[in-house]
Amino acid sequence: MKSKKITQLEMAEVLGISKQNFSNKVQRNTFSPDELAKLANSLGMELAFIDKNADIKNGEKFIISGQE
Repeated sequence: MKSKKITQLEMAEVLGISKQNFSNKVQRNTFSPDELAKLANSLGMELAFIDKNADIKNGEKFIISGQE
């Protein structure tokens, strides 16, 4: 957010929640996968969930697009 000069209020609006609720989610790390996808999409980023037990070979990765 900082490098893209986006505020917590703007991110909260992406999720349709209050700035305080967004701040709480940041502090507690309680975003749902859907919320993370929306945030990534709004920041022009890709979101990847990688199984910590997975054996990643040749750069394979699983991508969940923030686009619906």
